[in-house]
Amino acid sequence: MRIGRVVAGTMALAAATIMATSESAAAGVTPRIGSDHTYSGRQNTPSNPLHKGIGVAAQRQYRVAVYTGNRAGAGTDANVYLTIYGTRGSVGHKLDNSEDNFERGKTDRFTLGLRDVGRVTSITISHNNKGEKPGWYLNKVTIGGNANFPAYRWLAKDEDDGNTWANLRRR
Repeated sequence: MRIGRVVAGTMALAAATIMATSESAAAGVTPRIGSDHTYSGRQNTPSNPLHKGIGVAAQRQYRVAVYTGNRAGAGTDANVYLTIYGTRGSVGHKLDNSEDNFERGKTDRFTLGLRDVGRVTSITISHNNKGEKPGWYLNKVTIGGNANFPAYRWLAKDEDDGNTWANLRRR
């Protein structure tokens, strides 16, 4: 009889977990399995792919190309951030890899595994204005080869409008 109660209790717990996961997924919330649940040694975040079947929002690979202008002083060593806006929300990410990124006349490419935001409509690109001569001349950003976001402007405290960020609409 005791085994029957344990099995029944386990089944009730499993049913409650499935119900909570289903309700969270329907509400667009990514359920967490305990605060210490990890994937590849890091805590789950929207940019880390998770195991199938856990009820996580759909993931998508974004191929991002960032084109730095070919002007004197166009490059930056500041940290660069990208927020992608789409028909189903937005997601942000720091752009960094093992390369020396955002140098004069260079195109930097990133593949980002992020939450699917639907059809990409606009972006915000920015930097933290750190380092020696952090100003940056951004030509454009492309996502997936077909979403084009022209900028052709400085992101610098001492150039153009003094902003280190730009909101860019898809063209």
